[in-house]
Amino acid sequence: MNRRAKKKWLLLVVVIAVVALFDGLSSNINLLDRAIVVGMGIDIEDGEIVLSTQVIIPRNSSSASEGNDFVVYTARGKTVQQAVENLSYTVGLKASFAHTNVIILGDKFLKSGRTDVIEFLVTSDMVTDNTLLVASAGDAKELLAVQMPINEVASYHLTEILQSNRKDAGQNPSSLKQYFEEIYMVGETACLPLVFLRESEFGMLGQAAGDEKTKLLDVSHVVVTNKEGFLVRLGRRQSAALSYTTQKLNAGTIAYKGDDGTEKEAVILRTDCKKTALTYSEVEIKIDFSVRPAQKYYVSAYGSAKGISEEEKDQIRADIISSVADCFEVCKYFEADVFHVGEELYRRFGEEWKMSAGKTYLDDVKLKITVDLNVK
Repeated sequence: MNRRAKKKWLLLVVVIAVVALFDGLSSNINLLDRAIVVGMGIDIEDGEIVLSTQVIIPRNSSSASEGNDFVVYTARGKTVQQAVENLSYTVGLKASFAHTNVIILGDKFLKSGRTDVIEFLVTSDMVTDNTLLVASAGDAKELLAVQMPINEVASYHLTEILQSNRKDAGQNPSSLKQYFEEIYMVGETACLPLVFLRESEFGMLGQAAGDEKTKLLDVSHVVVTNKEGFLVRLGRRQSAALSYTTQKLNAGTIAYKGDDGTEKEAVILRTDCKKTALTYSEVEIKIDFSVRPAQKYYVSAYGSAKGISEEEKDQIRADIISSVADCFEVCKYFEADVFHVGEELYRRFGEEWKMSAGKTYLDDVKLKITVDLNVK
């Protein structure tokens, strides 16, 4: 190779290195130029996606005011991607979703049948698979902007509730990954915790006692969905029954009437559930409960210390069985397989069962519910 050819190759290498360097610098956005999204709400209005985001604005940014680093921004678009692009224009910063803790789906959106939005969130790398997914009783934007106690923001409060080490009865957390897995099980049914507001007893830190009260987020109800969206809303008792069969609980209470006629509670220490397909038309749900009495122990006629009598235990068992059966029957009416009994039948009997059962298999399924109650 002559000297002239060597110079050409050397010049080419230098040009490639310079282009790569400047390209890297152009994509390396400074932290102060990013809008870090910690919570996201999706609503629908006039056929457009309304994307609301709870954003951390770096303190050195001119967008932050009065030392408040959390701001809710809203943008619209025909698609999520278009709304995200419009959001960056609105904020004046590059929107970053890597730290998004929770996605709130508004009531109107869930009933709109916009399946493309969830598919985009699942298939894109916009957010992580373990991002929490919840439903709102109203507009998602309102939840993000709600005034919380001790200057906390709604996104963090929801995360603390749903990812706490205390697995409370009635709470049924779901992530984007879990939703995707459940919607593609037999029955195509998924459940989302329903978030609604209730007033707390306290005002904001530093405010006078007579000022407006702060709000708390309640997640004790559930929205049942399929691929197309909303199916049915479960109440508090049915949501608790769902948690008995799908979660390993270590918190919460079960109310019962004592032998003396007073209202009492049993504190849940641990639960476990096992589902078994017995025949094509019968599935057994066996729930193991460990509880302790909330009230003081008493001494029985035989001299032993007891907190819950046998009659009271029978009452608790009956109430648990009744609530699980009620939840199943309500969801069966809407063809919603919340307990995933179809998946158990398919695992046990395979394609032969699936071909014979059809889409209305829930009409023929009966639950055999047993409760093993241990008092500690």
